Amino acid sequence: MSLFAELGRQAHASPHGAVSFWFAHYLCVAISDPVSASVVLRSSFDKWPITHFMRHLLGNGAVFGDEEIWRLRRKILNPIFSSKYHDNYVQVFERNNKIFMQELARAAGKGDFSMWGYFSSYAMDSAFDMSFGENLNAQRHPNHPFAVAFLDYFEECGVRICQPWLFSAAVYDLLPAGARQERRRRLMWDVVENLIHKKKQESKKRNEQNVVHVNTNIRSGEFKSFLDLLIEYSGGDAGYTDTELREELLMIILGATDTSATSACFAAVLLANHPPVQDKVYEEIQNMLGGSERPVSLADLASLKYLDAVVREAMRLYPPVPVFLRRCTKAVDLPSDITLPEGCEVMLNIWGIHRNPRHWGADADEFRPERFLSADAHQLAAFMPFGHGPRSCTGMRLALASLKLSLAEITRRYRLLPAAGYRYSAAEPLRVSFELLLKHVHDFKVQLEHRA
Repeated sequence: MSLFAELGRQAHASPHGAVSFWFAHYLCVAISDPVSASVVLRSSFDKWPITHFMRHLLGNGAVFGDEEIWRLRRKILNPIFSSKYHDNYVQVFERNNKIFMQELARAAGKGDFSMWGYFSSYAMDSAFDMSFGENLNAQRHPNHPFAVAFLDYFEECGVRICQPWLFSAAVYDLLPAGARQERRRRLMWDVVENLIHKKKQESKKRNEQNVVHVNTNIRSGEFKSFLDLLIEYSGGDAGYTDTELREELLMIILGATDTSATSACFAAVLLANHPPVQDKVYEEIQNMLGGSERPVSLADLASLKYLDAVVREAMRLYPPVPVFLRRCTKAVDLPSDITLPEGCEVMLNIWGIHRNPRHWGADADEFRPERFLSADAHQLAAFMPFGHGPRSCTGMRLALASLKLSLAEITRRYRLLPAAGYRYSAAEPLRVSFELLLKHVHDFKVQLEHRA
């Protein structure tokens, strides 16, 4: 992260908003200008070769697959994440949020604790619920083998991506780390493949029943999981193979778990360390609910403007994916009058873009949610935690809904307080590390107390 921050500062000082460097034997250009970044993201869709080792687990899943495969699979993913199914999936968040609050109550009044385990388990349960229609129950059983293997696998990937000498699979597979990754992969594949097989068997039985009861629409009003929809939109029995289903489902679980949990944890830490901001969020929720004890719902979120600004400001300062990687398959002309040659590797430095003083002002490094209440078009275009262009995140609306529902319930029930184990101020900002996603060095620790 020190490297990303330094590349961002150098790019801010450059008239082109970019800086070149070597990463192992790759010639790279790091861009911290949102206008140039959007041009690259709308014209270059292949990923750096260094991301290929992610295919060990995810295969050709939409995020890491080559451009040709991504284009075909994106057409299937788009309708799955449409507003048609949005409300059903938000109900999954609401259901798991209740368990989340019950588990969180155990930490209240007990000093420093990490929000990470609570948020990641909530996100994992929600992801499984949406993907398969079954709950992993990771919130009540945080040591579930799949959850442990999943988190450990991507933590190891974060280590590997920063060590070019481990990029070669021929070398890596001979090391103890490679053997650990293979065991984790096998465990996760077995779990997902068994669920796919189970779902197909259940579907076959339902279809047989429909032959007998031709006038009975047993699917009417039934919840459809991502797996159901992937099978349906890919062409049913003639569509995705079990391998392709596994790849896409693991990709969805990754996107719905780690990125959501990371964003929520940073927002919680920032609220704990900015009491006036937290008080405004609490007042907004109380004014909306009018003293009611009912849970916050999807319909309420549109009224929570300040909470929305808090979430976006937290993601601006601490984007869960601090860099995006692209390879130019053709020469790309940038608005800054430079040309990226064919074969050039490009790092879209989201960390640097979100802290670019040309777009966010002299206080770009400060946590000030109010900026999103009056953000202009140029600033909104410079906000890209979910990417930009055709290969941006399809689940953005669901991710924001999950974030806001969980943070609203926490804030109305509890007061978040700063942890005693580390100091935070403008002079001492949060220390972060790069572990494939952005992480807090002090493990997202806060304190919690019940509101009177």
